Amino acid sequence: NQDNTTQDNTRKSELLYDVFFRTPPDNEQVDPDPNYDPPICEFRPITNQQVHRAIAKLSPFKAPGPNGISNVVFMKCADLLVPYMAPIYRATFTLEVYPNEWKCSSTIVLRKP
Repeated sequence: NQDNTTQDNTRKSELLYDVFFRTPPDNEQVDPDPNYDPPICEFRPITNQQVHRAIAKLSPFKAPGPNGISNVVFMKCADLLVPYMAPIYRATFTLEVYPNEWKCSSTIVLRKP
């Protein structure tokens, strides 16, 4: 049983690292031919209205992602952007391609007072 309490900053950083960057499982543990349950509902393409709703739910002043674009830009320009964004999202399903850049994120842990 590992003790997860400390006052030492070095140990704190080690504990945070262990939590956020776990060791990936060995490849031997991944079934190369998995059997999935059938879908519970029929897939429907993403609509422009769904993209508008997702943008409306964003927090406007959160830190931007790797692209550097703030959420407030999406919110203020949704009417201009959605006609371009929605077809791109639909294409990810049609083409069965999910861009590697979309898999990247930055997690910043902030200490609260």
